[in-house]
Amino acid sequence: MKTLILLLLTTGLVSAQTNFEVIHKKSLWFDQKGAVRIDDSGISFVPAGKDDESRTWTYEDIQFLDRVSPTEFRLLSYEDVAWQLGQDRRYRFVLTSGEFTDAVLEYVATRMARPITNRVVSRPVFPEKDAEQPAELELPAKYLTTLGGSQGTLYFSPERIVYVTDTEKKSREWLVARDVQSVWSADPYRLEIHVYEDGRGAFRMTKVYKFALKRPVDPEFYRRFKLKLYEVERRGDWKP
Repeated sequence: MKTLILLLLTTGLVSAQTNFEVIHKKSLWFDQKGAVRIDDSGISFVPAGKDDESRTWTYEDIQFLDRVSPTEFRLLSYEDVAWQLGQDRRYRFVLTSGEFTDAVLEYVATRMARPITNRVVSRPVFPEKDAEQPAELELPAKYLTTLGGSQGTLYFSPERIVYVTDTEKKSREWLVARDVQSVWSADPYRLEIHVYEDGRGAFRMTKVYKFALKRPVDPEFYRRFKLKLYEVERRGDWKP
């Protein structure tokens, strides 16, 4: 009964926010105003200009979706971009009305049945743990990038890995059985998380997030987590 009530509430939240006024941001051309609709059949964009072409992507036509913020999302299609040597076309939408909420993200993710990126996360309280112990492991860390990276905290549970930082657009949430390919540690103060993420073109690879840990990762926890990922892969237990 509780599950049914939650499903009804979630459905209500999504149906109330399936239409958004947006700006289609283009890197080398004029931006387009229009509307995005999200429903059971897929995602559609209808430009405000009468002569501009509408676009519709079924969930099978969407390679990847990235919720950048509550008011921005990016979509990777299977369309070729001729002047980019056949790379797949990416669309960036900025909402001018409404928000791309958790409920909307879950609605899309379950229909896509593919890995996604979620950058809108805060300090998590995991359902499988109580509020006083929200995760199996918390590790202060620095996410390493070419230009310096960000500082935050990694949280691990049996179902999720979450990186929370105050740096804009750098937080991440990955579901273990959907988004994570592997984890790897060269030493107790280094950790890599390999995830299925947006990579355009024929030479698509998993994306590697590298972290410098401020506390050493527990070897026993690391061993258990690696085994869990192995079991997910062995059983074919991947799920959207």
